[in-house]
Amino acid sequence: MFLTIGYTVFLVAQAVPPATTSQVFPSEVKWTVEVSAKPVGAPVSSGDRLFVPLESGVSARRLADGGEMWNAKVEIAGALAAAPERVIVPAKAELRALVAATGDVAWTVPTTGLTAPPMVHGDLLFVAMGEELTALKLANGTKVWSQNVGLVEERPVVDGTRVYVPVSDGRLVALILETGQPIWEFDVGIKPTEPLIFQDKVYIGSAAKRFCSIEAKNGVEAWCFPIGAGIVGQAAADEPHVYFVALDNLLRAHDRRTGAIKWKKDLKYRPSSGPSLVGNTVCAPGASTRVLQAFESQGGSPGPQLTLTDELVQVPLVIASEDRPTTLAAVSGGLKNVWKLTLAVQPPPPLPKLRIGPVTVLPGQAVPRGALQVPRGLS
Repeated sequence: MFLTIGYTVFLVAQAVPPATTSQVFPSEVKWTVEVSAKPVGAPVSSGDRLFVPLESGVSARRLADGGEMWNAKVEIAGALAAAPERVIVPAKAELRALVAATGDVAWTVPTTGLTAPPMVHGDLLFVAMGEELTALKLANGTKVWSQNVGLVEERPVVDGTRVYVPVSDGRLVALILETGQPIWEFDVGIKPTEPLIFQDKVYIGSAAKRFCSIEAKNGVEAWCFPIGAGIVGQAAADEPHVYFVALDNLLRAHDRRTGAIKWKKDLKYRPSSGPSLVGNTVCAPGASTRVLQAFESQGGSPGPQLTLTDELVQVPLVIASEDRPTTLAAVSGGLKNVWKLTLAVQPPPPLPKLRIGPVTVLPGQAVPRGALQVPRGLS
């Protein structure tokens, strides 16, 4: 018996892997929870925990789902700082260190009121009171050194063996980390911002409407650029650019080596802090906005955006980690006195593109077109 067959051309779809980057701006809401009282500051994080300062005290939340782990009753008088085992709380007439896992009090130190947010680096805690910058042991609050530098209103930054301190009279002062002894100082203008240390440069702006790049080793000016408004918050940088915002509501990208402006974008709102870099995008938050718009870092074109149900009431926290994707914690609220904590995550990768094409060779042995002999017993 003979069986006559023809042939058919099949079309198959081949998956084309999408282009990927190491990090993507967190634009997808993972969870939103209500908090029990009005927020009085920006959240901070450590490990798998978020710490939210409220009128009623500190609320510790699981990063995974926003569930509350503990709530410590304390009258908060300034910005929080977090470390793996401690949460630092400026309270009325004292500085209080809480155990991060439980909220129990680890130690307290009397203060006359902090003038700048506390800053943790390794096993040290830096606090500014009056005109003194003091280094304390994070474990127990004992003093390591204290240096009279002048009024400090922005957070200092540690890099290597130095502490870089923005003093409100306009000086950036570099101190030896171990002893607090001064090394050099540079006049950037009144009310300087929190400095950024990137590679061998210090980047800093001021209310004096200029932004500067300074040699970290000796305090010599690399370049300064005049701006039409006061600078807000700490800058951000990558290999080609340094990014910063000012009170003219513009996000700027300048050449990191020469200071030449590369692009600028109107944020449409007043920035509340400096920009953050996530992957190939940069974003600067602002108060009284529901939308956080990211921009492509190379050319400034609009990128992903995060849309919240209510307006931001505190500076959002970008949580970067070496072992998991970057996330963003935002506190929002409205006229109804309802306050929400939201965690945004990176969106899933786009579905692969399908490439459609003919299959000219099918698996198996090729059979010529025409009659096919059927073996005995199969007819």
